[in-house]
Amino acid sequence: MVLEFLGQLTQSGYRIFSVEDARKIAHTLGMKDTSTPYILKVLMAKKAVRPLFKGNYAVEDNILSGAPLHKFEIAMHLTKGGAVCCWSAMAYHELTDQILSTVYVYSPQAKGKTRSVYQYKIEGYDFFLIQTARENLWGIERRSVGETKVRITDLERTLIDGLIRPQYCGGFREVLSAFDIAKDRLQLEKLIDYGKKAPHVVQKRLGWILEQLSIPSSRALENSHTNYYDKLDPAAPRRGKYNKKWMLMENF
Repeated sequence: MVLEFLGQLTQSGYRIFSVEDARKIAHTLGMKDTSTPYILKVLMAKKAVRPLFKGNYAVEDNILSGAPLHKFEIAMHLTKGGAVCCWSAMAYHELTDQILSTVYVYSPQAKGKTRSVYQYKIEGYDFFLIQTARENLWGIERRSVGETKVRITDLERTLIDGLIRPQYCGGFREVLSAFDIAKDRLQLEKLIDYGKKAPHVVQKRLGWILEQLSIPSSRALENSHTNYYDKLDPAAPRRGKYNKKWMLMENF
């Protein structure tokens, strides 16, 4: 019975599965719901599956037919409709040389949830689920990672996120470095369109950076000015040189 269950599990393509998934498989094999806990207990004892996080299990790597489980694959099971983002997306797009033990994920804001970030520790990785409204889940593409497809912010959205949430991207200097690395790969029209979806302060930061990179299309952002000097680095103290053109304090 247990081996039959495991065979059906792997043939169905499961690499990560929930207790509810296990019940569905048990039903297809004519087993009762009450047999599911026993089957899972035996499979764990035989080191065929392992508990991953609450109510979810992973098939052991030596049984999987393809590559071992990827951290982004786990991230996709932590939240429905989410996307890998921020510093993790920067690493995927080769915009940083840092080796990360943290995975940043956008998660659609659920009703009644008040916290902005939820943190999980799974298999040696820290997963940060950043809550965001569904209408903010744009600039996302599906990419192959290991044996699965994951949702991840595209290159341009990743850079814009660095200007919005540098604290989740390794800090502002890391974001500046990412822009420099990406400058020859950018779709500038898309980047500017994305920037215009963001608050004015982000547009000002984007215009400043593009100007530093000698990219003339920064003119498209010059109407983003306000009468207030915003901080270039939102996390740094308010001190530094005033840039009148972009109405920014160069505080890094």
